[in-house]
Amino acid sequence: MSEYLDVVRDRAALGAKAAFAAAAAAVWSRVEPARHRPWEPSPAPGDNLQRPMNLIMPLKYRYLIRRGELTRALVQAGDMIVVGLNNVGTVHFARFDLIGNNLCMFSIYDGELSGYIRDFISVIGQAFDVLMGFVADPPPRPVWDHPDEFIAWVARHDAFQFPEESTDLRPDLSALERENLLVLRRNANVQFGVYRCYPGYSAAQVRQSLGTGW
Repeated sequence: MSEYLDVVRDRAALGAKAAFAAAAAAVWSRVEPARHRPWEPSPAPGDNLQRPMNLIMPLKYRYLIRRGELTRALVQAGDMIVVGLNNVGTVHFARFDLIGNNLCMFSIYDGELSGYIRDFISVIGQAFDVLMGFVADPPPRPVWDHPDEFIAWVARHDAFQFPEESTDLRPDLSALERENLLVLRRNANVQFGVYRCYPGYSAAQVRQSLGTGW
């Protein structure tokens, strides 16, 4: 009986703490400005290498038949996507996943996001036009004719990336926990970190070192 009461008390305490955190975050979000990506690409070239993009694209329909059609479209566009990513020349890794009701593209690239997406559009924009037909809130198409809108759309759907240094998010460490709650309240999808086994090397340097060519 005592163990049962302990469980009840623990759950009640956890529920109260969660309710307080949610209420406090709601108040803080009204007082403080949104801090989506407070850090910019560094002027040091090595800091702009191997940057992650976690593009989360909610699907328009949950039907199995539509997921099958999307799978077929991805398979058919596979060669075009691989050739295009090779031609971009700044991509280390990239993959498409179906997770829940989301089509996801995860990639590691060199440079900054807008330049990466512009290169992306120029080589595989046609494939992305097809994929956007399955997405719930697609950007204007063809993406080739609307590059700025597509870049803004990708930025909105890219998972929030916590900085690798906590103080980049909030220099005042005493307010860091509050800032974390604000970020989580404003962003359904977040990335907490990334491991690099060969930091500081570009995709071009790796290719040249391994002799894989283009």
